[in-house]
Amino acid sequence: MFYIVGLGNPGEKYADTRHNVGWLALDYVRLQTGLPHLITEKQNSARVTHGVVAGNDVQLIYPETFMNNSGAAVVRYVPKKDVHNMIVIHDDIDLPFGEIKIAKGKGAGGNNGVSSIVDSLGTKDFVRIRIGIAPRSFWTGEMKRPKGGGPLERFVLKPFGKKELLQLGEVKERVHDVLEHILKNGVEIAMNKYN
Repeated sequence: MFYIVGLGNPGEKYADTRHNVGWLALDYVRLQTGLPHLITEKQNSARVTHGVVAGNDVQLIYPETFMNNSGAAVVRYVPKKDVHNMIVIHDDIDLPFGEIKIAKGKGAGGNNGVSSIVDSLGTKDFVRIRIGIAPRSFWTGEMKRPKGGGPLERFVLKPFGKKELLQLGEVKERVHDVLEHILKNGVEIAMNKYN
């Protein structure tokens, strides 16, 4: 069983924000692969579904906690012995919009949802599909974090721009391709191809 976790924030106000691109991408995967509708499991603070993707049994998990507490939901679904079979899809402010990178066993890179998962499971030995959300103009041509945290926190909760929304379909399609490649061929081969 593979555990595919999409990170986001619950509620209409966050639905189409940059921080929710993990959920948006996972929605695309679910629809493209014909997996059943999501079931809300309030006692576990998540929405889930099961099925087969790329010939593998999968469980899709959408933590319904806020991003910063994602690990509280994930730990209820992913046994510690199976953490190596978990793939987390999330936004990444350190990548330009639309760029996708695969990481394994790395630190959270400032993403509080990933930090929460690492803290809750006690390991970073899982795969991440990082989706860039930073427009080049935000960085004035350089890939640098704003100082102080405040502007960054506000930025990730903003909706995508009109031009980005037009490109978002292609981004979600690429995430689907990357995920299927990982499931079929393993993370190392996928990293060689996509990174």
